[in-house]
Amino acid sequence: MGLTSGDVTWDAVCPASDLAGVVADRVFVFDRHLRVRLANQAFLDAFCGDEGASVYGRSLGEILDCRRAVEGGACGGTNACAGCGWFQAAEACRRGGAGSVQEFRVLTQAGAAFDFTVTVRPVRKSGGEPAWVCGLQDTYAQKRLRVQERTFFHDVLNLAAGVRGLCELAADAEGAPDKERMRLIRDGADNLVDEIQRLRKLRVAENGDLELFEEEVEPGEILRGVVARVKDEADARHLEIVVADDAGDVPVVSDSEVLSLIVGDLFRNAVEASAPRDRVTLSCGVEGGQMVFRVRNPAVLAADVRDHVFERSFTTRGSGKGVGAYRAKLLGEHYLKGRITLVSQAPEGTVVSLAVPLGGSALPA
Repeated sequence: MGLTSGDVTWDAVCPASDLAGVVADRVFVFDRHLRVRLANQAFLDAFCGDEGASVYGRSLGEILDCRRAVEGGACGGTNACAGCGWFQAAEACRRGGAGSVQEFRVLTQAGAAFDFTVTVRPVRKSGGEPAWVCGLQDTYAQKRLRVQERTFFHDVLNLAAGVRGLCELAADAEGAPDKERMRLIRDGADNLVDEIQRLRKLRVAENGDLELFEEEVEPGEILRGVVARVKDEADARHLEIVVADDAGDVPVVSDSEVLSLIVGDLFRNAVEASAPRDRVTLSCGVEGGQMVFRVRNPAVLAADVRDHVFERSFTTRGSGKGVGAYRAKLLGEHYLKGRITLVSQAPEGTVVSLAVPLGGSALPA
């Protein structure tokens, strides 16, 4: 851990099992009075400048200059302290808990603000005196990024949707310019909106904020909608596209937008990996109580490619690619509680399958 002490002799040996739960760059050990007894260099650099020795024997509230800190700097001395994430985590462990993780916000005397996730675990000190280790993870930058992302996607989507609307009005107006050119512009605007939506969905999912809106969905409609959106690219590559709907009238309970996005990502990857005049097949059917979607193309992946397909940003097609398969895996397995598998071998080619529960993500995967 590289913990250092001021003028305190410390014989503690912190078991790896106790420290493994603390994931943060700033770490300190505190006693039963909530006073700092040890701190790592990252903690000292962040909060103490050249006065590292001055942290020892002080409370975290005092070190951070918390506006609630009473005379002497003790934590827990005001009614407001009961709602403090750091105090709650510390108290939970001091009462015998094995560990606690809490959100922790501080407003300083000078008006500055901190946002942390605190992780507290008990440790052992020779002689039997109790002590606890605390990790501080700064979440301010992460929260600010999320706000900026939401604002960005909201504004850009509105602009792109506005462009699409203007294209539709212009195409339908009397004396409209060349219809084919207007169609191309409108399709380009549609593709722009779709791409922004796909990127937004990925970021929301990675942040753990994605909410599903599940309803009965016709699997065949999902396949046909996906093909319609990628038709121009498939035609440009002179591919033969085959849709095999073996699901019949069996619906699946799912988020239609998320499900379409996953199947669309798998289909786009197959299209981009195919050579001119190749056949790409999409199919769906019930197997083992699940709805299974499959996308097949004749290309066979090399072993070093096959093993990394679903990793974020892995691609063989140049910078800026490598998101689709990763997004499909994240959304399909983490959110829809399904399973995505890939088999690539001669002579069948590459087959990627998505199996989702018929009853929706609320059921066990």
